Amino acid sequence: MDDLLIRGGRVATPDGVVGVDILIQDGHIAAISGNLPATTQNSLQLHGETILPGGIDVHVHLPWPTGSFVSSDDFGSGTRAAAFGGVTTVIDFVIPEPGESLADAVDKKRKLAELNAWVDYGLHISLRGSLPARLKEVPALVKAGYPSYKIFLAYDGFRVKDADLPVVFKRVGAAGGMLTVHAEDGLLADRLTSKLVAQGKTALRFYPEARPAACETRAVEKLLSLQEKISTPLHIHHVSTRHAAELIGAARRQGRRVSAETCPHYLLFDQTGYFGDPELAAQLVCAPSIKTAADRAGLWEALEKGWVGMVATDHCPYQLDQKETDLSDFTHTPGGLGGVELRLPLIYSEGVVKRRLSLQQFVDLWATNPARTFGLYPRKGIIAVGSDADLVIVDTNRTVTIHADNLKMNSDCTPYEDWLVTGWPVGTILRGKPVILEGKLTGQNPGGEFIPRYLKHTDGKHGN
Repeated sequence: MDDLLIRGGRVATPDGVVGVDILIQDGHIAAISGNLPATTQNSLQLHGETILPGGIDVHVHLPWPTGSFVSSDDFGSGTRAAAFGGVTTVIDFVIPEPGESLADAVDKKRKLAELNAWVDYGLHISLRGSLPARLKEVPALVKAGYPSYKIFLAYDGFRVKDADLPVVFKRVGAAGGMLTVHAEDGLLADRLTSKLVAQGKTALRFYPEARPAACETRAVEKLLSLQEKISTPLHIHHVSTRHAAELIGAARRQGRRVSAETCPHYLLFDQTGYFGDPELAAQLVCAPSIKTAADRAGLWEALEKGWVGMVATDHCPYQLDQKETDLSDFTHTPGGLGGVELRLPLIYSEGVVKRRLSLQQFVDLWATNPARTFGLYPRKGIIAVGSDADLVIVDTNRTVTIHADNLKMNSDCTPYEDWLVTGWPVGTILRGKPVILEGKLTGQNPGGEFIPRYLKHTDGKHGN
């Protein structure tokens, strides 16, 4: 369908939720108004459902390919699950192999994605290994639409040394890019893990002691100190503690170019999840670890106050037999869980329905702030004339009990098993073409496209 008229929905615009029609032409929103004339034979009649901007998940792994385990969603299955969850754009990661150029790694990832993506996608590029050679490639790649570069302060083989951080900040910033960071003090986590192993404390209940709040706090303090001196735009992935969120909020109030995300599992669980049922505990193993109930409450406050401006998922699911390889030893448990399909119902139900967030705050966290921060706005992230017609239709009254068997992601387990949520995506439209209608896939062929991103296209604003 080249043109499409949507009637009967409640549309979430920047001015509020209004009962208007949406006319889509050539993949873009052409008009938003009441009682638009039927200028096309293609129409979609709704019955009061809410229409939101298509979701943008800025942190997915399709798949995470390192270590002794490979996560279970590839680009095809992961983006199909995203579409069922109302997500119309994801940003995955290019992870170069030792000795591989960034450009070659990008080409390899693009070839895997281009025939299999059900939604649109961008790519972050990880910086690891031989930094001098790889930093030389950054300016050309920024110009080609790859403005975001991820570094790790954790994990052997990925960790960037403290001595190298200033030059990474400077070179990425000088090229017009932004730095995104897995912010954990990896050396501290490694020491604590080794100590626990030596003491025989490898049961899953000890996992929070291997990656305590101090790991995140130390890393965030270090990064913010550098960013204050070297004003490269900085994004902190998967914030898990109240204190880190407060530090980021303070930097943002100073007008600094700092943004951050948290994830559903940090908002909906606390570390007591590691202390009971081993199956649930294994499913919750991730890095950073899930922290205390006070941290969980603090993260909701951070979303409300704008210290943390988006919810991403760090989507990285595994099969149950992978998660349960050795329930007596957390060092043998792959870290990560699935979320790209469930972000909308979980955060809408626990945020908007329970009145922690307004609907507009939800839209900002779900789509608008990610688009602004990562160079997609105003093409995406907003329902406005001229923007891509990326939309999700939500039945805000529908209650659903989550079961892994009913999800589309390639995993047979979820820590949200048997959770009851209110608010469920029932339709997804990508650049004017319905991908999901009435909860069912509309076609056989994926139509997602690579979207170049340019930070100067963020409506004059950086951050969220």
